Amino acid sequence: MQTNVVLNGDILREEAVWLLPSNRAFQYGDGLFETIRYEPHEVRFWPDHYDRLTRGMAALSLHAPPRFDRNLLLSQINDLLKANQLLDQPSRIKLQVWRQPGGLYTPTSFQTQYLITARSGSAFALTEKASVGFYDAFRLSPSPVSAYKTLSALPYVLAGIAKQQQQADDMILLDTHGNLAECIASNLFWLLGNQLFTPSLDSGCIDGILRRQLLRRAPQHGFTVHEGLFKPDALDRADAVFCTNIAGIQWIRQIGNTVFDEKPVDRISPLFAAL
Repeated sequence: MQTNVVLNGDILREEAVWLLPSNRAFQYGDGLFETIRYEPHEVRFWPDHYDRLTRGMAALSLHAPPRFDRNLLLSQINDLLKANQLLDQPSRIKLQVWRQPGGLYTPTSFQTQYLITARSGSAFALTEKASVGFYDAFRLSPSPVSAYKTLSALPYVLAGIAKQQQQADDMILLDTHGNLAECIASNLFWLLGNQLFTPSLDSGCIDGILRRQLLRRAPQHGFTVHEGLFKPDALDRADAVFCTNIAGIQWIRQIGNTVFDEKPVDRISPLFAAL
């Protein structure tokens, strides 16, 4: 079966899409993206994805192209899912936006192009990571664009290489002051009693979509939420540690020599079920 994509509002065959060497996404990483989960028959958390995308575009001085408002863009996503025969199965959607060609470091345009892809994916799941380490060679810092998924992802690529070298299941990145920030492709949380902790955006972490949902809904399930700057030893005192992204929630069973048990799982299960 052929795979289709949406390029600037038009559905095309994937093999018909050609990007020139002058493309600024390739030359400078001048753009950003959203990875979105679809489960029949809903594009999950679409208002939050659109909000984060447009905020990120404003931060990069990217002007929205025609046919890019929230409802029309959602319609294009659904049309693509239908064209790729994905309406009845979990799918993974990626929406990429980049600046039109022109200029070197200083661009000559604020106009944008965009690409939407959709492929079969896995349903939202609760899983485990057996062993997680710390990545300290490249630290994150807050900036006008740090909360968004820009096309420049070198800290996470290098952390992924370190994960392979250490034979770990994930790595925790730190900020420039040695505070906890996030995992390679997910936000970091931990539980202490009925308190839910997570690094604030001041750590340079991504403003994750599932992170948003947890912070909104946790108080409704009896949890007190703490966003802040925390040193790694804060995890030593935690009852449980987990990370979140659009794929689901992953319990972390061991960080260094600290092992976490499963006792808090039942306590937070209703909150997870709401997601």
